[in-house]
This record gives sequence, structure tokens and C-alpha cells, in this order.
Amino acid sequence: MSFRILSGNLDGIHGRIVEVEVDLIPALSSFVISGLPGKGIRESKERIRSALENSGYRYPDRHRIVVNLAPAAWEKEGTVFDLPIALAILAASGQVPRESLKNWAALGELALDGRLRKVPGSLGVVTALRNVSLPSVIVPAENRAVARQVEGIRTEGARNLRETIAVIVEGAAGTGIESSGLIKNCAEQISPDLSDVRGHAAAKRALEISAAGEHPMLMIGPPGSGKSFLACRLPSLLPPLDREEQLEVTQIQDVCGLQQEAMAICERPFRCPHHSVSWAGLIGGGSPPAPGEVTLAHRGVLFLDEFPEISRRSLEALREPLEVGKVTISRSRSARTFPAHFLLIAAMNPCPCGGPRSVVGASAGVRRCRCSCSALAAYSARVSGPLLDRFDIRIRIEAISGASLFDDNPTRLETSGEVAARVVGARRRAILRGQRGSNRDLEWRDRHRWAPLTREAKKFLLDCDAQGDLSTRGLTRLLRLGRTIADLRAEDRIEQVDLIEALSLRGASWSAV
Repeated sequence: MSFRILSGNLDGIHGRIVEVEVDLIPALSSFVISGLPGKGIRESKERIRSALENSGYRYPDRHRIVVNLAPAAWEKEGTVFDLPIALAILAASGQVPRESLKNWAALGELALDGRLRKVPGSLGVVTALRNVSLPSVIVPAENRAVARQVEGIRTEGARNLRETIAVIVEGAAGTGIESSGLIKNCAEQISPDLSDVRGHAAAKRALEISAAGEHPMLMIGPPGSGKSFLACRLPSLLPPLDREEQLEVTQIQDVCGLQQEAMAICERPFRCPHHSVSWAGLIGGGSPPAPGEVTLAHRGVLFLDEFPEISRRSLEALREPLEVGKVTISRSRSARTFPAHFLLIAAMNPCPCGGPRSVVGASAGVRRCRCSCSALAAYSARVSGPLLDRFDIRIRIEAISGASLFDDNPTRLETSGEVAARVVGARRRAILRGQRGSNRDLEWRDRHRWAPLTREAKKFLLDCDAQGDLSTRGLTRLLRLGRTIADLRAEDRIEQVDLIEALSLRGASWSAV
């Protein structure tokens, strides 16, 4: 007798439904799995046999067990099919009532003693099952809290195989760590605050504008000037994740096995990979393709320190995700698309040695830059013009004086909460205009709706274009940046003062160092 139960696996970070079909044929004992199973699935036959016998069930020795994972044309990896295969064997052999499993799906890895182990990607798989109107699904207890965030489907958890049968057949209550919902009290979480920063008034203003419009920012300055210190405080200026964004971030963290707590994530990601990161580590890759840092930073911040030290190939690969908000990894047998809508913040030294080019009135003991012209040219060539043009904000960071650091009575410094309130207000104005995305994603064809210019502002913009210092992309980005500055001033029209500040924020380059 054959039996079928629904389960699922991952396609990138999204779930897809797989039918687990089991047929018991009277013959010499054997166990066959078809449907392009990966190595982890092929090894499941030994785990399933031990789990059944150690849980007090009978393994059908005198049968040929044929398992098919449909659609058979998809390659399948992981250990998520252990539990549905075991349940289908029990139903096909008459040890569990077939009707009781009719409206259930299952996923989970089995231990040899019948315990259920946590599997990655449960949120995506349960979402896929919900989309086909399946009423119920059972998952390992450790996956239950996250999986229950999917509305419209009953999700139960179990610690072992016997408990799974009790939940499905006898209607017992499932177990698992309960979650109070998606929204946690983020105010109790300690994060770096902008009030810790002394000086750097221009840099803090740039951070505020970057957070309000999600504009990519490049900071150029000598070592120890505070570039990383400033970048670490940017997430505290961003508005909290909404429900849909929380599910996206939680799903990515779940797939990559980075989720430590059994609850949804409410903090925006902050990723800071080492500058030696490979192309696959930054963009994504492998076989099958796995997400990279640009996907792990989705809906958050990707901070790349020592920007020119990252390989040229990796840097150039950032251009497409910055424009389209996703990355597609193609292989000979498949192609997977991962979300990659992140705020890029980069930091670099003005030259390879990091010393200033000149120090006016400095003593003989002050270190100066000794890089040759050829070394400077090679260093600047590591970041191409097209990539540099994609940074809406390019500012120079200067080291602050020791007197500012040791000042016991500084002027009052704004907290991250105060700046974040202005950022939320600016984003709310964008929503009232009918925008769905941030200001950095505004389209030129809709400029009459989002970029009403005063007469002086339009003349200034045309003068900038006539000088030939801006590319077409740069002109569009200048206008988007002016839109964000006007939003922070709670103004509908973009004025000349907004474009002047926007132009100053796009001015820093190697020529200014």
C-alpha cells in the first residue's frame, strides 16, 4: 500500500512544496529513495530505521520500501524529509491511521533515538504550505516559535516521533518554545548610541541623511579618525522593521542557521565582513548557491571597512545589488535569486599608508604620507568610477582633537532616538507621497511627482549639469539626495539650499584628499 504526505524544502531562501510518496512492496528488504535526493537524504534510511525501532514501532523488514520525492525533477538537499518519510512508512504499514495524517504536513530531522532535531528554513517551508491552503503542519519543537509566525495555518511542535504521533492522531497539545509575537521590546536592547560621538558634526548630519533616504555612503579619512565608530551607530538611526520586513529577515537568518533565539528578529542586521571576504562570501555562491553578506544584510546595513582592500571582482559585483535590490546566482543546473536590499556604508583611508598628505605647522615627529604618485594611482584605481558614482554620499572624516575628547563639559549631544525621530518623520512624508520604497529608489520618470523644484533649484541643477562634472546617474542621485534633505526639513518642494547641501555631500574623492 502506498501513502502520500506533504513536506517541503528550500529553493534559495524560499520554501517549495514536496510530496513524499512511500510504497511498501512485499519483497526482500530494501530501501530506495528516488527524486534526485542529496547525500543527506540518501543517508536518512539508517536514521529512520533506528528512530522507528527505538520509538517502539515496527520497521517493515519484509518489504521493499520505495520513497519518491516529487516533483522528481528538482534536486533536493538536507534532512528535512526524515519525519515525513517515517510518518508515511507508519501509515503505509498500518501502524498509524491513514485518515489522521490526511490534512497534515511534516518536516524535521530524526535522531537515532527518535528525537526531532531543528531544521533550517522552517519559516519559508511553512509559508509555502500555507499558500496551498494546507490546514496543519508539525515541526520540531525548536522550530515551532518561528514557524508559528506564519498566519493562516495551524503549526504544532514535537520533541520526538512518539510525541508527533500523539499530536496528530490523539490530538495532544504540541510542545515548543512559545513566542510572544514578532514585536519584541527593542528599547531594552543596548546598541551604540550617536551621543557617544564627540565632534564630527558634518559626519553625523550625513548619517542622518543616509538613514532617512537609505543613501549609500563612503567615508574617507585617516586611520583612527572614527569611521567605524560612526558606522556602527547607523542602525540605531533606522526605523524599526515592520512585520513583513521582520519575516524576511527572520527567514534569511533561519535559512543560514544564524538565528540563536527561538523568536522572530526585530533588529535591522548590521554586517561587517573582513576585507579579505571572497566573492562568494560577499555576493553568494557555492553549489547549491548559498546567500552571501549582501543577503544577510537585507533590510539592514552592510559596512565594508578598508574598502579598496577588497578584491576588485567582489567590489564590481556590488553594482547590480545596489541598483536592483537582489542578486541572482546562476549555475549550470539552476539559478537562485536572493534578496539584497541593504544600505551600503564603506570606509577607506586616503592612501595606502593612511598618513595625511601635508600637515601645516606640524612638528618633525608627525607622520606624513610617503606614498609615491604611482602607489596613490594604483590605490585609487581599485575602486572604479562606476562603483564610486553609486555612492550618493562621499564625505571626508577628519580626526578630532584630544581637547574635544577630554572635555568634561561638552555641549549637549543628540541621542540616536532624537535623530531617529526625524528620520521616521522624513520617511513618513515619503509614504504620504505614495512611495513604496526609499528615496534612493525613486525613478526619474516620476520626478514630476516626487521632485517639484523651485525656480532657483532648477537653475542650479541645470548649471551643475552644464559643468559636466555629473553623469546622468549622478544627476539623478543628486536630485534624490535633495529630496531626502527637503523631507528632513518637512518641505514639499526641493529648494536650492537642499541641492547645495546634496552637492557638498557628493564632493569627497581622492582629489579632495
